[in-house]
Amino acid sequence: MEEPKLINLIGDPSESFYQLGLKDREGHTLLLEHMKTVLSLGIPKVDKILQELAGSFFSGQLEQKTFFKKWLENYSSGLDISSKELIFALLLPELSSCLSKWLPSVSSSMLGCSSFFFWDDKEEAPVHGRVLDFPLVKTFDSGERTILYDFPGLPKVYSFGSIGFPFPSITSMNEYGVTLALHQKFTDILNIHGRSVFDIGNQLIFESKDLESALNILQNTTSFTTWCFNMTFPDGTWLSADLMGDKLVYRTGVITKGEITYFNNDIISESYKTEDYFPYAIGPHNKMRTYSAQEKIRKLLKKKQLTDLDVLKSMGTPNKSNLKNDEVWNLDTLTPSSVHIVTMMPTKGRALSIAGNAPKLFMGKFHIHKNIWDNCTIEEKSAKSSNIPIQFQTGLRHYALAQVAFDHKDIVLAYHHIQMSHDELKGTKWEAISQFFFLVFQFMKESHSKIRSSLLEEFQVLLPDLPPVLKDHAWLFIARLERILHKSTRVTTKDIQHPALKKVFEMEMKIPNVLLHKATTLLMTPRLDLVEVIYPLS
Repeated sequence: MEEPKLINLIGDPSESFYQLGLKDREGHTLLLEHMKTVLSLGIPKVDKILQELAGSFFSGQLEQKTFFKKWLENYSSGLDISSKELIFALLLPELSSCLSKWLPSVSSSMLGCSSFFFWDDKEEAPVHGRVLDFPLVKTFDSGERTILYDFPGLPKVYSFGSIGFPFPSITSMNEYGVTLALHQKFTDILNIHGRSVFDIGNQLIFESKDLESALNILQNTTSFTTWCFNMTFPDGTWLSADLMGDKLVYRTGVITKGEITYFNNDIISESYKTEDYFPYAIGPHNKMRTYSAQEKIRKLLKKKQLTDLDVLKSMGTPNKSNLKNDEVWNLDTLTPSSVHIVTMMPTKGRALSIAGNAPKLFMGKFHIHKNIWDNCTIEEKSAKSSNIPIQFQTGLRHYALAQVAFDHKDIVLAYHHIQMSHDELKGTKWEAISQFFFLVFQFMKESHSKIRSSLLEEFQVLLPDLPPVLKDHAWLFIARLERILHKSTRVTTKDIQHPALKKVFEMEMKIPNVLLHKATTLLMTPRLDLVEVIYPLS
């Protein structure tokens, strides 16, 4: 296990962020290139226009009169890049959500997340458990670090992040006893006058002392798109707040003994339904993770004395059904793109984290962050794990790296990783899922009739073994291959369950057979992290 990286930013924030930029120069270049690939259609001229649009669209952020603006300028100066370029990198997740409204095949750089609010019986304190899912596996976890911000006139803040993310806006806590975890939500809301979510998160963690002060900030700000701020406070209250442009919808409650509250990426407002918005897989994705979370919570609440380590281990351990090829399968709260898993207990100056490569399975080793507000130290510790087969961990990592390779337009490397994933995950439902995406890659790149005939047969054989979330997609590929090979298909809309994918099928049926492959694959985007395929006609 690598040594944990802790950076102390002390004194003048302008100089601190400049020095942080100097440290991050090489790593930030890698991050920026990776994030640019996520916002890419693979058509150079179109991609250039999108990137220029991004820079112009978000240049208004430099007019914001907040800490964020000044610190961003200092950090970008250290990186030796323009503030505009840094804004572009930081706001790609928001831009992808905005553009997907008109260009569905722009890859969704989803900040998928899980938050668990609970009471630690041993320490007698509220705790925030956090899983961050982000499609930057290898780039994010290789530069993983914590930062302690200790600036005059501001509370100390402790942040979990990576090289290239200088602000404590994703996962953090402050010395007042407040925690923050950023969750992405998906709607069609777009407010061009809104602030960066990193700016808003920055303000929340540096200025919030309690529920009232956090709500006051959120009620007086506007976001670009829809984001959720999950927070806990020193008195045990919690907040889950969706900021949708100028609309704020939130839930509050109190952390009590014997209860664990769970949130992921579901929209809070009853006026909006997650399944109505792109990406369409996010609805089933959330339902499966909620089911998996409830299974974990039931087991955790049987413990006589619930601790932060118990929850850390649970968040980093897949449910047993994920390790088998059960007919009933649900995506776990731990996913192939889980790049960090932490628990935060700010009132005790304590946190726990799983280190090492993503996905962050708990294999027995973890880090304890102690005395955070006085003399912070990070120690490696060991605890009994659930004997997860090492092949399962390596298989999920290969699965995630297949997505990374595809994003970088390296189809040969994507083939390699998805084949390795398939081999390592034998005997689990992930074996069939890996096989499915291997066939998708082949469909996109192979044109020989014999290979297409083989693909048609393999999709048909694989169909019964796929989880429901992928069966509709398999029917679409069967229909495409039958039309390409035999000029017609036996597939009908009755075979496809998801309303949005029924529409994809109906629209594709209007495309002449001779143009079908090119028309459907030009902007087709497999999203292994979402267990989804995104189509140009969706």
